[in-house]
Amino acid sequence: MMKRILTGLAVALLTTAAAYADDGKVVSVADGKVVVDMGGPAKFKAGAKVKLNGKVGTVTAVEGDKLTIKAPNAAELAAGGSVKVDKAAALQGC
Repeated sequence: MMKRILTGLAVALLTTAAAYADDGKVVSVADGKVVVDMGGPAKFKAGAKVKLNGKVGTVTAVEGDKLTIKAPNAAELAAGGSVKVDKAAALQGC
């Protein structure tokens, strides 16, 4: 019984985490910010913490299908490249 509960919980957590992951294309890079075309309605709001190819950044603007993200790895990206945008895990205290 306990094994079923734990398995169900693990599947639910993985499904929820995967629901926010999305691929996009880099439109431009400037001043530590990346504009990413998500190819559909953006699932994030301005101010949201996100992971851009695994590095935590912040969404600074949302315009239709495009997100502007301030991220430490912005200089490593180039226009036309593909990126993965995920919801960043919230820090939890005790």
